[in-house]
Amino acid sequence: MMKKVWLALGLLTSVIGSVSAATLTPQKGVSILFINGQQAENKISENHINEGFNQVLVRFDKKFGNSGVYSSAPYILSFNVTGDEVKIKSPKARSYIEAEKVFESGNPSWNVMQDEVAIKYQQDIIERKPGFVPFGGLDSRLVEYNESNAIYFKDGVLLDKPAEAVVLAPVTTGMVVEKEAKTQTKTAPTEAQSVEQLKAWYLKASKKERKEFRKWMIDQE
Repeated sequence: MMKKVWLALGLLTSVIGSVSAATLTPQKGVSILFINGQQAENKISENHINEGFNQVLVRFDKKFGNSGVYSSAPYILSFNVTGDEVKIKSPKARSYIEAEKVFESGNPSWNVMQDEVAIKYQQDIIERKPGFVPFGGLDSRLVEYNESNAIYFKDGVLLDKPAEAVVLAPVTTGMVVEKEAKTQTKTAPTEAQSVEQLKAWYLKASKKERKEFRKWMIDQE
């Protein structure tokens, strides 16, 4: 039964597709690598994102004259979208040395702006691994991160996440919501939760999409 529910959820998300509620634009020095588990279409220009919870993998990349290009570790930024335009601004760094200090602190201050108002976000870092490619395999590392945090995407669409995954209230200045230690055990979505997700997607579907979905369900019997 659970397998059928997940198959149905996958079909509904592919049939309905994701509704682009906003544009996501990186500002100077910000590279967007992944959006909701999928590789970003544009690293340094406009992308489309969905309404609600979004997870973006970003990196600071900036050339400082003769000092060369400084590239940070990738950071996972999670935030809620309710507006039309989201911009991500990099932490302030006026030199290569300053950039090193900012990112070595482990808590760089990104600025996530929605319709010109700063919003809260949660950030996590992709840790460096030993070897020649310390940040290789980012797609699989994102999957591992999301599974360990009970966050599930399908084709860039959120299927499920813990209620406490991110604080969503807008604020007047850029603020980071640090990941709090959770005492609750993280578990995968239950069958009941998945059924509720399935119902929600069905209600979002058009008449044509519902007809296609019902036909698919009959074929599964």
